[in-house]
Amino acid sequence: MTLLDIIIVIMAFVFVVLTDATIEEESAIIGTLLASGYRRREIVLHYLALPAIVGVVAALLGTALGVVFFTEPMRSLYYGSYSLPPFQVYWSWEIFVKCAVVPAAALILITLVGLLRKMDKTPLQFLRHEASGKSGTKRGLQLPERMGFVSRFRLRIFLRNLGNFATLFVGIAFASLLMLFGLAILPTMTHYADNLETGLVAEHQYTLKAPLELEGTAEEREQWSALERLQSVDGALLSAAQDADDELDDAADAAQAAADAATTSPSAESLTAAQDALANVQDKKDVLYARLDDLADALGCNRDEAIDLIDKASKIDTDNDDIHPVNTTDNGADKIAQTEKYAVYQLQYDRGDGNGEETISVYGISPDSRYWKDLNVGDGRVVFGGGLLDKFGWSEGQKVTLIDKYEGEHYSLEYAGKDCAWGSKSDMNIYMSIDDFNELFGNDAAYFNGYVSDEKLDLDARYFAGDTTPDDMRAVGDQFIGMMSKMIGMMIGLAVFIFLLFMYLLTKAVIDHSARSISYMKVFGYRDSEISHLYIRSITLCVAASLVLSLPVIIGSLTAIFRSMLLAYNGNIEIYVPAWSMAACAGIGFATYLVVALLHMRSIKRVGLAEALKVQE
Repeated sequence: MTLLDIIIVIMAFVFVVLTDATIEEESAIIGTLLASGYRRREIVLHYLALPAIVGVVAALLGTALGVVFFTEPMRSLYYGSYSLPPFQVYWSWEIFVKCAVVPAAALILITLVGLLRKMDKTPLQFLRHEASGKSGTKRGLQLPERMGFVSRFRLRIFLRNLGNFATLFVGIAFASLLMLFGLAILPTMTHYADNLETGLVAEHQYTLKAPLELEGTAEEREQWSALERLQSVDGALLSAAQDADDELDDAADAAQAAADAATTSPSAESLTAAQDALANVQDKKDVLYARLDDLADALGCNRDEAIDLIDKASKIDTDNDDIHPVNTTDNGADKIAQTEKYAVYQLQYDRGDGNGEETISVYGISPDSRYWKDLNVGDGRVVFGGGLLDKFGWSEGQKVTLIDKYEGEHYSLEYAGKDCAWGSKSDMNIYMSIDDFNELFGNDAAYFNGYVSDEKLDLDARYFAGDTTPDDMRAVGDQFIGMMSKMIGMMIGLAVFIFLLFMYLLTKAVIDHSARSISYMKVFGYRDSEISHLYIRSITLCVAASLVLSLPVIIGSLTAIFRSMLLAYNGNIEIYVPAWSMAACAGIGFATYLVVALLHMRSIKRVGLAEALKVQE
């Protein structure tokens, strides 16, 4: 949509140039019609009719061709990007308005305004080709005599066509903007992926669903492994076994009480009661064994192994919130020694102006971290990623309000200044010490939910949430390149066509404006090649200067366009324009101009000697 908006602006500029060129070319005819008694309204309608018809037909035809020929390329882009539902084409009135109605309306409106603006001129001004007004400098401007004839002549060409050359500069800037937009997208995304890749502080950044300790004894690992294995089966089986065990304990207590009563007061009734209690204990034991057999079948082991698992798991105080699970796999002392705990939680920041919310990761890290090097945290110090500062422009001392969309809580963090900034312009995180993190979010002092490690770790699946690696970040750029490569080719082809159009229209205006002078030179005996050398070389120098001088303006414009275009997206993608893309933009533009220069050399040859005999005074 941003590219479409740029093209619409470029089309409007083309329409302005075309309208002025048409009025200038038809100036003598318009003057004759006015002098012959035709009303201005009739002339306006006459010269408006053809552009309006052509514009409407072209808009409708272009829309039809777009639907017919661009559906398949879009289908291939769609299926080549993601695993998505079947591709279907729907009619969009919004797209139709932007692609057809707006360009046709712009053509009609600009032509109408251009005609009305010129209609206040007199018939004599039209006949003298003065409807466009005088541009540049006066004909009698004295130039230093120490300058050579060729230099003075070229300078006069430039000064007399200053308005046309200014328009040429703007046109080249517009076309170069479109060209560089296409050339810079892939390097920008690749640069963004590179920043994400280098922004990872370790080869593996693990996130956990809950704290999981890597250190522990072999006995502790067996206990947690037993608990994890028991928790993997249907809870009803565990509950049934627990209930059967409780009933057996109750039956055993009742049997002991009955035996004590029979011993204290022997009687037939007490002996019978003791025997019944013992029989009940045996029944409860059979029920317990049956429940244990069901549990063992679910676990894929025998009854003794199930009892052993229950015994080991029972040694863990699961009601104690301060106890963290121990990883059941021993990763080895060396791997564990190089890991580092961290905590992370995501908050939202309102971008404002209806641009949605930015998701910001808040990290709690060790103040003396071996991975987040040169990142000074602790004692309440909050450090902001460079991407946040670049995207939102927070100033020193500004308090930033972040929202927890799950809990509804609001957190206010202050940006203290440049010393509290860290990372590249792609870093969208906030950092603080892990103690400050847990205090801010009300966690236990020992809470954490992640590990950074240069070694691959084997973590329990129940607690493992994700592993971010440099390869994952590289996949971001590769996916975008694969998705957009065909689109970039279309954009560059369109930019070359616009370059060709601009170069031809704007430089042709210089040749047409100088037609009488060219005719005079032919009368004086100058050859076509000499005339081309004077005029085409002047235009060439202006084109080359425009291609180079417009680059800073274009890069500044692209920066603003990208910032506006991507504001509503998570992350901060800074425009990156490598030297080769700037050189390619200037090179393609100049190569396109060379084609136009050949056409203009033919135009100079067609200027007749009779042009010098036409009197306009």
